[in-house]
Amino acid sequence: MEASLSLREALDRAVERLERSLEDLRAARAKGLLPHVTEGGRWELLSPLDEEGAALTGLPWTGGFVPGQLWLASRLPGRAHLAEEARAATELLAPRAGQPTTHDLGFLFWPSALLGYRATGDERFRELGLEAAASLMQRVTPAGVIQVIGALDDPGYKGRVIVDTLPNLLLLWWADTEGLDRAASTASSHVAASLGALFRPDGSTFHACRLADDGTVTELGTINGYSRESTWARGQAWAIHGLVSAFRATGDPELLAAAEHSAGWFVERLPGDGIPPWDFDAPRGPKDASAGAIVASALLDLPGRRDDALALLGALVDRCLNRGDADGLLLHCCYRYPVRKALDSATAWGDFFFADALLHAVGPELRLDPLQRDRR
Repeated sequence: MEASLSLREALDRAVERLERSLEDLRAARAKGLLPHVTEGGRWELLSPLDEEGAALTGLPWTGGFVPGQLWLASRLPGRAHLAEEARAATELLAPRAGQPTTHDLGFLFWPSALLGYRATGDERFRELGLEAAASLMQRVTPAGVIQVIGALDDPGYKGRVIVDTLPNLLLLWWADTEGLDRAASTASSHVAASLGALFRPDGSTFHACRLADDGTVTELGTINGYSRESTWARGQAWAIHGLVSAFRATGDPELLAAAEHSAGWFVERLPGDGIPPWDFDAPRGPKDASAGAIVASALLDLPGRRDDALALLGALVDRCLNRGDADGLLLHCCYRYPVRKALDSATAWGDFFFADALLHAVGPELRLDPLQRDRR
């Protein structure tokens, strides 16, 4: 194994690899495609404008993480030209902003439009973000939660909620600071319902639930995890990230306590190598480095958890940083084990959160933060 790298060296390596991928990225973008996950070491390319009926298989939700990586990298000395690449990739997503078809509008637009607005101050990106936030708010059910997908009266999807929605709410927390009416109350309502339905007393999470119009939980289970009672690692990571963002937006001490509780559960159950399994309760299976990257990013924003974040980042650098010829920045991520999809791969979201955590750790003054209004 190559000697350990510092976090700064790892960030430089990652950005250099991103630079080397630009020709392929431009060619894909010219066809309306963006990287999603790797199979056999090469990016699977998908259109971010795919029909939303496939969202629970993940097809259209990852496009925002590609411009997000480029916006982050553009902050480093000598990399300002990457902002134009980020701008072009963000524009590819633009038609989705007015389509209220999925909870993933947050993932599509806060790494792209919101980071673009922070990086440039361009009103175009602010308008895209606000349009996407308004669309997301159209997905609220009578129970006060954001339904994952499907028409609100579709019996197959009615009231269906997954833990992945929590980090998508960052779009709404930001939109509130920009004056969008009811954005914060919508986000708060969803968080409150999720805490009651998806979180276990020990701080672990269910992946999915269904809520009746009166807020009663009628189903609990999983889509991507090992079993109903298990804790899918990336779902736990999404929960932690979403709670940390909610605390940062509101200052609510109860949300801080919930974030601490869930983060502690995750950190205390990491294996000796520091890389999360795909599901904490599965008897076997691959690692999911992307879950570690999401949590490392969140822990850097959680008071008193910097050492845990740096330890997690160090493990990711030592064991998962791409040092070879395959595509992507962060290897050994698992997308969807139950359907055997991308079990040991790079992923667009893993790369984004890895880059965000590295930049936050080594150059916090350069970080792009949607929840910090006055810094660009």
